[in-house]
Amino acid sequence: MSRLIALASCVSVLLLTGCSNNADAICDKRKECFEADLDTGKCADKIGAWEDEKESEQDDRRARTAECAECISDRTCSEVLASCIDDCFGIP
Repeated sequence: MSRLIALASCVSVLLLTGCSNNADAICDKRKECFEADLDTGKCADKIGAWEDEKESEQDDRRARTAECAECISDRTCSEVLASCIDDCFGIP
Protein backbone atom coordinates (compact mmCIF):
# COMPACT_ATOMS: atom_id res chain seq x y z
CA MET A 1 0.00 0.00 0.00
CA SER A 2 2.81 2.41 0.86
CA ARG A 3 4.39 1.72 -2.53
CA LEU A 4 1.14 2.64 -4.22
CA ILE A 5 1.02 5.89 -2.27
CA ALA A 6 4.65 6.60 -3.13
CA LEU A 7 3.97 5.88 -6.79
CA ALA A 8 0.93 8.16 -6.79
CA SER A 9 3.04 10.78 -5.07
CA CYS A 10 5.76 10.37 -7.70
CA VAL A 11 3.24 10.69 -10.51
CA SER A 12 1.97 13.90 -8.96
CA VAL A 13 5.51 15.22 -8.66
CA LEU A 14 6.23 14.11 -12.23
CA LEU A 15 3.41 16.30 -13.47
CA LEU A 16 4.99 19.26 -11.73
CA THR A 17 8.74 18.68 -11.69
CA GLY A 18 9.67 15.12 -12.63
CA CYS A 19 10.63 11.99 -10.73
CA SER A 20 14.27 12.70 -11.43
CA ASN A 21 14.14 14.99 -8.41
CA ASN A 22 13.98 11.84 -6.27
CA ALA A 23 17.21 10.59 -7.81
CA ASP A 24 18.77 14.03 -7.36
CA ALA A 25 17.77 14.07 -3.69
CA ILE A 26 19.24 10.61 -3.13
CA CYS A 27 22.48 11.52 -4.88
CA ASP A 28 22.80 14.83 -3.05
CA LYS A 29 22.39 13.04 0.31
CA ARG A 30 24.94 10.37 -0.72
CA LYS A 31 27.41 13.12 -1.57
CA GLU A 32 26.74 14.93 1.69
CA CYS A 33 26.95 11.84 3.89
CA PHE A 34 29.14 9.23 2.24
CA GLU A 35 31.14 10.28 -0.79
CA ALA A 36 32.18 13.93 -1.09
CA ASP A 37 33.61 13.40 -4.60
CA LEU A 38 30.41 11.83 -5.98
CA ASP A 39 29.33 13.13 -9.38
CA THR A 40 25.66 13.68 -8.59
CA GLY A 41 24.71 13.99 -12.26
CA LYS A 42 26.13 10.57 -13.09
CA CYS A 43 24.60 9.16 -9.93
CA ALA A 44 21.13 10.43 -10.90
CA ASP A 45 21.58 9.11 -14.45
CA LYS A 46 22.49 5.70 -13.04
CA ILE A 47 19.36 5.63 -10.87
CA GLY A 48 17.24 6.72 -13.84
CA ALA A 49 18.72 3.97 -16.00
CA TRP A 50 18.07 1.43 -13.24
CA GLU A 51 14.45 2.58 -12.95
CA ASP A 52 13.94 2.16 -16.71
CA GLU A 53 16.03 -1.01 -17.11
CA LYS A 54 13.22 -3.58 -16.89
CA GLU A 55 9.85 -2.45 -18.18
CA SER A 56 8.04 -4.93 -15.94
CA GLU A 57 9.67 -3.41 -12.85
CA GLN A 58 9.59 0.31 -13.72
CA ASP A 59 6.66 1.22 -11.48
CA ASP A 60 8.10 -0.69 -8.53
CA ARG A 61 11.57 0.80 -8.97
CA ARG A 62 10.23 4.34 -9.29
CA ALA A 63 8.15 3.79 -6.17
CA ARG A 64 11.22 2.51 -4.32
CA THR A 65 13.19 5.58 -5.41
CA ALA A 66 10.37 7.83 -4.22
CA GLU A 67 10.21 6.02 -0.86
CA CYS A 68 13.95 6.40 -0.37
CA ALA A 69 13.86 10.09 -1.28
CA GLU A 70 10.97 10.64 1.10
CA CYS A 71 12.79 8.84 3.91
CA ILE A 72 16.02 10.83 3.57
CA SER A 73 14.27 14.16 3.23
CA ASP A 74 15.14 16.53 6.10
CA ARG A 75 17.22 13.91 7.94
CA THR A 76 20.78 14.15 9.13
CA CYS A 77 23.33 11.63 7.87
CA SER A 78 23.15 9.62 11.09
CA GLU A 79 19.35 9.59 10.90
CA VAL A 80 19.55 8.36 7.31
CA LEU A 81 21.82 5.49 8.40
CA ALA A 82 19.51 4.59 11.27
CA SER A 83 16.17 4.96 9.49
CA CYS A 84 16.46 4.63 5.72
CA ILE A 85 18.54 1.56 4.99
CA ASP A 86 15.48 -0.59 4.22
CA ASP A 87 13.93 2.05 1.95
CA CYS A 88 17.14 2.79 0.06
CA PHE A 89 18.84 -0.61 -0.09
CA GLY A 90 19.38 -1.83 -3.65
CA ILE A 91 19.06 1.54 -5.35
CA PRO A 92 22.28 2.07 -7.32
